[in-house]
Amino acid sequence: MDPEIPEETAAQDSTIVLRNHPTVILSNLITVAIIIAFVVVINIGNIKPETGEIEIQWWYLLPAVGVFLFITFIFWRRWKLTTFTFSDNEIYVKRDTIFKSDVHIQYSKLASVNVRRNLFHHLFGTTQLLFNVNSSVNSNVAEASITLKSDEADWLRESISSRIFRREMVMEEEKAHETLVQISNFDVILHGLFGQPTVQSIIGLGALAYSVFTLRAGNGAGSIAAIILFLFTTLGPWIRTILRYYNYRIYRVDDTITVESGLISNYRSSFNIKKVNSVRIRQPLLARLMGKAVLEAEVVGLADKEGLPLLCPLKGKSVVMELSRQLVPEFLFDCDRHSQPKMAAVPTIMYKVLLSAALILISAAAFLYMEYNGYTDDFVRYGTYTLCALCAIVLPALLIIHGLLAQGNREFAMGDDTFMMIIGAYDRETDFIRYDKVQISVVSAGPIQRRYGVAQCTVSLMSSAGARNLKSGIFLREELDKVPEEVMARIRDGRYDYRRYL
Repeated sequence: MDPEIPEETAAQDSTIVLRNHPTVILSNLITVAIIIAFVVVINIGNIKPETGEIEIQWWYLLPAVGVFLFITFIFWRRWKLTTFTFSDNEIYVKRDTIFKSDVHIQYSKLASVNVRRNLFHHLFGTTQLLFNVNSSVNSNVAEASITLKSDEADWLRESISSRIFRREMVMEEEKAHETLVQISNFDVILHGLFGQPTVQSIIGLGALAYSVFTLRAGNGAGSIAAIILFLFTTLGPWIRTILRYYNYRIYRVDDTITVESGLISNYRSSFNIKKVNSVRIRQPLLARLMGKAVLEAEVVGLADKEGLPLLCPLKGKSVVMELSRQLVPEFLFDCDRHSQPKMAAVPTIMYKVLLSAALILISAAAFLYMEYNGYTDDFVRYGTYTLCALCAIVLPALLIIHGLLAQGNREFAMGDDTFMMIIGAYDRETDFIRYDKVQISVVSAGPIQRRYGVAQCTVSLMSSAGARNLKSGIFLREELDKVPEEVMARIRDGRYDYRRYL
């Protein structure tokens, strides 16, 4: 069937067969052309030993052109022999190339049909649809994707979404919905700068400081590695996050939540509230100091290498709480929260004390080693002394403060369908988790914890990026035992029914 979908044909036959838009061949060839051109530029010139002149070896273009034409044929053949069949119940992807495959995706297993439009798609008026399966195996990679003309892609998404969400979804009507929270582009920039976990920011800034130190000390190799680490851990995520969530808007219609964002590439994801495993309110240290928070959700199959679904970028804590009451009220509940008991203070802080003692001993040994060898370079010597002081004084102090904050921050509570864990010390994280989504629940206690009659609960559940473990604070064991008991009780008495989440 031709990729263009006439309305009368679609009405008569609910099964359609499509191919990717031909521009996917061109988009794949661009990367290949850049690589081949780079190789050619490096090798096409030959320096004559006698004169030192550069001689251009034009014959080198022949194998390059041959390789490019061969790869073009491979891409064309893969495009021609890959078909997508959309029936009433499933998507059937057939690849009849060198490696043959038949993929059947049931609509009931789809978490959503995501929309992506990058600069290339805008240029050619196309849209990419990504079909994400509700499975941890494919949580970071879409099970299938197809690129079509934008009007055809909108028609196809509306058709499939009506089967997934059991209601009609018209693109023009979706665009008319008002966002539930006003997110300015400045808010998105703040989210990119201060919405990252504190540890990630510290690693990046530490790598930048180390690169400056090694450059000053004359060790260029170490500085290059540190700069690369800074780019990958800090600067890259900052820029990617800002580009990803620019022009952010979110709305809910019935049980369907839709998130739209993107500056250069545009993204649109819709998912049913039944597919949400947990909701998270996250507050990195700097965000807490500014009174701001981030609202996230765990929806299996929606990560797509871009992180879990973001329900609200960095915004005021009161705004985030109000949005959560409008957007995901099924997860929130009112009850008495349990803070860590007094007897949990010793186990919480004791491990920090032991680690601090180890750091002090290592720093003392490094200081004595420096004094014994007698380095004469003042910059290196004082830099090492600073590092020793950091490990002997600053880090132990931060560890002790971490234990004190953890004792005061961590909380635990249970509701009818969800339970809550507040974890973290410098960064604070509040998770609301469905009992029915818990795969494994383990209550355990270390040697110091057993002495004081307390324990920790580790919960395993499927997340946007695969399996994820959440560990509670330290509470009385009888309190934490209620979580696995409730999970099993819901299975025995029938309150858990998998059909509720299809």
